This record gives sequence, structure tokens and C-alpha cells, in this order.
Amino acid sequence: MQIIQSGNSRLKKVVNNKVVQHTLYWTFYLVFFATAWASQDQQLARNYLAEMIRLPAKMLLVYWIIYFLFPHYLYQGKIWKFILFFLGSVFAVAIVQRFEDNYIILDSFYPDWEQLPIFDPLVIIRTAVDLGSVLAIPVIVKVVEYLSRIQQREQTMAREKLEAELRLLKNQVQPHFLFNTLNSLYALTLKKSDKAPDIILRLSDLLRYMLYETNASQVALEKEVECIKSFIELEKIRYGSRIDLSFNLWGEPDGKTIAPMLVLPFIENSFKHSTRGFEEGAWITIELGIRAEELVLKVENSLFAETGIQNSVEGGIGLQNVRRRLDLLYPNRYRLNINPGEDSYEVFLILKL
Repeated sequence: MQIIQSGNSRLKKVVNNKVVQHTLYWTFYLVFFATAWASQDQQLARNYLAEMIRLPAKMLLVYWIIYFLFPHYLYQGKIWKFILFFLGSVFAVAIVQRFEDNYIILDSFYPDWEQLPIFDPLVIIRTAVDLGSVLAIPVIVKVVEYLSRIQQREQTMAREKLEAELRLLKNQVQPHFLFNTLNSLYALTLKKSDKAPDIILRLSDLLRYMLYETNASQVALEKEVECIKSFIELEKIRYGSRIDLSFNLWGEPDGKTIAPMLVLPFIENSFKHSTRGFEEGAWITIELGIRAEELVLKVENSLFAETGIQNSVEGGIGLQNVRRRLDLLYPNRYRLNINPGEDSYEVFLILKL
């Protein structure tokens, strides 16, 4: 049993040592009960010897239960078998104690005491109940340890499941973003556009960021902001005059962190849906700010009514994933409002960093 959890002191090693713990327990048990019996007849030495004679059977019972019955029956969920063997073991040791009492203890230390029949049911039951005093602490300790291990295992499994889900969600966002960007690059190369080299350069910067930075659970907010700015520049090159873009960045991101690739899907979604159905006249307004310990994002874009509001709001793996990542990484620490209209679509996010 780990009584002292932290530190690397000699005291911790001694106190947490099983041999030391067991020795202290049996010493305490012997001293306590021998002294308790001695308080009645003032024969301390005699009672110590009597308790020492009874001790081996009690020790055998304790270790049999906690090191055999517990792991083979209780921990395996075989409750009824455990109860049956537990009670059988207690009554078996109670009978052994009756033999010790009649033929050793009473003859040697208490010759004036009356000897009761060994197999008297009431006496055996009383002796079995008395054995509860020696079983109580070891059984409670083992049960608590077992429940603690179960809780730790469940917590570990939940944490590993959460981490695996987050990795999956993040890995889904990145290929989705790259897929769209590569489509843009492909379209420009077909047109032999002079913008293609600039897109390749900015795309390489984004790839470097995603490969070397986003494996961490948190990244510097300024790097995430630079990623967003690079993405917006890529989309400006891609769409040119087809979109009227307004981007306002305020506040200081220095010294703050954020989960990587968390904000970008909202901005990507605005470009994706603002241009759907428009040859020209599409517009996007992006406001990204940092105040105190909060990030504020407001994205509003034009929406072509004939494309359907529901497709714009719920379509796309990016938004579904970012919602899930917000729930997992920032529970009760964010507020997300999505306001679809007939000809516009607005996202408003406040995130506690």
C-alpha cells in the first residue's frame, strides 16, 4: 500500500515497504488485544503468550483471503463463490481456534476456566465473529486498493480514448484543408497562372507548420494566427476579385496558446460557401481578436439562397470536427453561435484560452 505518494526520501521507502507494513500491523494487533485482555486480569505476559499462540492461524486466514480468494474469486466477479469460500475459511479457522483454546490456551494459561465443547455451534459462531477483528483492516485496505486501481484504469482508458479521438479529429481536419488548397493550386496550374508559384510558397509554409507544430496539444497563438493569415492570403490569390474580403486582426497573441488548427475550419468554410453560386459579388468579413484571456472570432460571409441554408451550415467535415474538438478540449470554456440567414451566414466564437 502506497501510504506516502510523493518524494524520494528514505522514509517513503520504509513506510511503503510491504514487509514493514505487515510487521507493524501484526505487532499492533498483538499489542492491542493482549493489552485489552490483560486489563481484566492484570496478567500481561500470559495474555501476550496466549495471543501469540492464536496468531499463526489468524495470519494464515488473512493471507489466504487477501492473496488467494480476492484475486481468484472477488476480482474475477465470482461473488457467490467468494462469499462461500470466505465464510468456509472463517469457520474453519474458528474451529482450529477452538482446538487451540481447549487443548493449549486453557490448559497452559487459564486452568481455572471452564472448557466448552469444541463443536458448540454458538461458541464457533462467536469465535468466527471475533475473527472479524483481525480481518477488518486488511480486507478494507485490499478493497480500497482494488477500487482505486479500477478507477485509475478507467481514467487512463478514458484519457487514452480522448487523446485518440482528438488525434483522429485533427488528422481529419488537416487532409480536408490540404485537399481544398491543392484543388485551388491545380486549377491555377491548368490556367498557367502566375499566381501558382506564390501559392506553392505559402502552401509550403502551411505544410511546415502542420508537420512540425501541430503534433503538440497546444501551440503558440501567434503561430496559429500566422497560419490563418497565410491561408487567407492563399484564398485571396485563388479567388482574386471574385470576393470582397475584409480581415481585421487586433489584440496581442504573445504568450498565449491554443489547440492547433481549431479556428481555421470556420474561415475555410466561409470561403467555401460564400463563393458557391456566385460568379462575382461574394463577400467575407473576418474579425479575429485577443482580449485578456479570450479569443474572439467573428466570420460572416455571403450566402447564395438557392444553394440551401442547411448544406451551408452542416455540410463539410471541417465544421463537424471543430465542434467536436471544442467540446473535448474546451468544455464550458467557449461560446459558439451560428446564425444562418437568407443571404448571409455568421459564426461568432468566444474561446477562453
